[in-house]
Amino acid sequence: MTQTQTGYVIFVAAIGAMLGLLAVDVSNLHGWADANTPSFVGHVMAHLGTVIAAFVGGKLIPTIEK
Repeated sequence: MTQTQTGYVIFVAAIGAMLGLLAVDVSNLHGWADANTPSFVGHVMAHLGTVIAAFVGGKLIPTIEK
């Protein structure tokens, strides 16, 4: 697997993690109008920050180059 392919796999995994984290918050909404509340937006921001940090952290792992 090339570096590019590995990057895409990690990106898809990060998107999947984001969707999994948001599923609980979205299912707790009473209506779509509730998605504009500060509480929901704050939860989305927290989840997005976590996924971005995990994605970037995974790319920063040192590897042995030949």
